[in-house]
This record gives sequence, structure tokens and C-alpha cells, in this order.
Amino acid sequence: MENSEDFFEKLKALLDQKGSLFLEDVNITVDQLKAHISPVLQQAQMQAMKKKLPDFKWVSTQIPPLPPKSFHPIEEIEFSRSNGRSVKIGGDKTLPYLTFLQDKHGKILKNPNSPVVTFDVFDMKIKLPKVIKNAYREVLTDPAGWAELAEKYGADLITMHFVSTDPGVNDTPVSKARQVLEDVLERVKCPVIIGGSGNKKKDTELFEELGAITQGERLMLSSADKITIDKVVPIARKYEHNVLLWAQLDINDQSKLVEDALSMGIPRNQIVLDPTCATLGYGLEYSYSIYQQIRLAGLKGDSNLNFPLSAGTTNAWGARESHMKKINHVPNHGGNRFLRGPIWEITTALAMSLVGLNLAMMLHPLSAQIFKEMVNDLSTVTFQYPDNYLDWVSANY
Repeated sequence: MENSEDFFEKLKALLDQKGSLFLEDVNITVDQLKAHISPVLQQAQMQAMKKKLPDFKWVSTQIPPLPPKSFHPIEEIEFSRSNGRSVKIGGDKTLPYLTFLQDKHGKILKNPNSPVVTFDVFDMKIKLPKVIKNAYREVLTDPAGWAELAEKYGADLITMHFVSTDPGVNDTPVSKARQVLEDVLERVKCPVIIGGSGNKKKDTELFEELGAITQGERLMLSSADKITIDKVVPIARKYEHNVLLWAQLDINDQSKLVEDALSMGIPRNQIVLDPTCATLGYGLEYSYSIYQQIRLAGLKGDSNLNFPLSAGTTNAWGARESHMKKINHVPNHGGNRFLRGPIWEITTALAMSLVGLNLAMMLHPLSAQIFKEMVNDLSTVTFQYPDNYLDWVSANY
């Protein structure tokens, strides 16, 4: 190994001769490395440190307006009854609650329809948290009475779940489900969503029977997935009902469902999407991302994704922490569970509404009431900077 002094002497000689050197694959090992700063540089550094900075002053400026936006509108879907009652969802021209965006003509972009709430109703008594039971205790075995009470609580629509028709539950005949639906339609004025039991064979029979007797009304069959779409969509088309296309948190699957449904001839204004809503604490952020991507793609003109979005925000009650007496074995550790559950459902619905939710499936009346109030407040507020909006910087309150 060459002595460092000899090496640097040779290096200096080469630099004097050549002016510059390019070193390649060279390793230099030293115990200490000293850098010499010339007195001129030292003096300049000291002068810079002594120099006083100018006093800070706010400079008034005008924030430029956002450039005009132009989006592809989301399809508008209508639910209607022969009694004249109707509910519309979709038609969105922009992302929710952005009340300051303008189009190229300087007009504020405003979505024509706010998110609406459909209350879940079941055709048999099922296991529910006590918080929910307390709200419907007298009607849990009376589907028509349950639907009527839900409408009084403010339901825009009713989702009638025929869970008892499942062969693995009660195997209730479709004829009995028909009687239940007729009773419900007689007791409520709002549109109804026809929900199955999850048994794909029985649900197809159910949709055929109930779709036929309600022809002339514009209801919705819930739902069709990649297994049942070939059977459910033709039924919806034949009886002129809307259809809910359900995918499991997969944008490509959702897009393919729409493509297949359209190829079967169903009109675009009869399609609603349900990409699956995970609840707070159990994957809400993932569902949020999926819904957001679908809505943005739709607004940008993706013809397979520019449809209204539905979400089963009722899934909030599937989170045990939303209604448990004890969390971590401590009573009331999560606060009053009779408020905690509704807050859990509200939070889930509100989060999804931020990225385009049009139809919220809910259970607790307090949840639905507060969610609708929040939607109304967020949809009507006009954004304006307060006069003292910069005070937080200087702390001059």
C-alpha cells in the first residue's frame, strides 16, 4: 500500500501538469480528513451570520380562482311508484360538496340530487343488536309494519330483504314473499327495493315473480353479480325495473358487469352500482378508495362506470365494537353503545358520501336522520374565506 504522502505528492504533480484528473475505481483510506477553509471564506461566512434579516411582512395577494371544470355527468336513475311518488339519484356533475367549482360559463357546479337513504327491512325476525331492536321492537315480526315505521322515520326508499326464502333458512315459498311485498307496497308510499336472500337459484325465482307483479312501478332488483347477471338483468329489462350490479371491491369486475348488462339490452338509466362497502374499522379506507376511483373514472367519461353508487352502510353494525357492552373487557370503554352504534353507521355513510355515494342503505333511524342533515348542510354551504383566515399563522387572535 503506497504511503499517503507520496501518493498526494504524485497527485499534486499530475494536477499541476494536466490541470484536471478523472479517477476511476480508486479507494482512499484515511484516519482523519482535514478541510482547510481559506481566511477569505471564513471572513465572508462571519459577515453573513452577522447580517440582520429584514422584518417579516404579510403581502396581500388575491388567490386566483380555480380553472373551470367540465365533467361527464353520472347517469340519473329514477325510482317511482304508481301513486306518483318518485326518488332520483345520480346525475352528478362534480364531486360531492365542492360548492365552489364553476363551469366554463362561470356557473357553480351543483349536483342535482343529494344522497338518499333506504332503510333495511326483513321479512322475518333476525338477530340484531339491542340498539336496533329498541327502535323496531314492536314490528320485528311484521314486515309491512316495519316498513311503515321506517318511512315515518324518514326513509326515502325501503329495501325489503326476503331472507326467509333461503332454502337454508325457512325456504319460504315465493308466493308467500309475494303477499309480503303486496302488504308492504300497500302500507308505504315510497319506492321499494326488492332484496333476495343470497341464494342465487331462489333469488332468480323471487325476482321473476315479484318483478312481474310490480310491473308499472320502477323498483329495483337487488342484486345481480357475475354468477346471476345472465338471469337477473333480463328480468329487470322485461319488467322495466332498475337493477343493482354488485361486485366485491374490484373495479374491473364492476366494469365488466356493466358491459355485460348493457349487452343484454337494459337501458343505462336502470343501472346502479354496488362495489361493496366495508365498514369503519374493517376496511372502510379500501372501499373509500374503490368508490373514489369509480366516481372519478365516471366523471372523466368512462361509460362503464358513470352510474350512481349504492353502499350497504348498514354493514357498520357488523363491527362488534359498534354495539358491544364491553370493549377490552371494560364496560362502556367505547362510550354509550346506544350512541356509539349510530355514530359508527353515520361515520361509514358520511365517508362514502365524500367520494360519490348516492344511495345509503341504513338501519338505525338516528343514523339516517343525522346523516341526511349533514348531507344537507354540506350540500348547501357556500365556501368563503373568513376575514381573519390567516390569523392562525401569526397567532394574533
